[in-house]
Amino acid sequence: MTEYKTYITFSGDGGSHTENTTEENLFSTITRLTRGPAAQMGMIKEVKIVDMMDCIVFLARDNKIIHPSQPSEV
Repeated sequence: MTEYKTYITFSGDGGSHTENTTEENLFSTITRLTRGPAAQMGMIKEVKIVDMMDCIVFLARDNKIIHPSQPSEV
């Protein structure tokens, strides 16, 4: 089973939190941190999820997804 590290940076004081995320919970973690109450209230500055080799698999800043790149809207 693949494990991921989730790094959360909060707006305001720049405090941070780190949590482990399993492959099964990856989608729900991303959803919670980009669409949940804390994200909607602007409390989350950055969400970064890395794999066991420290490669970024997901990055969002100010609730905008940076990686993986999103297709442009036509």
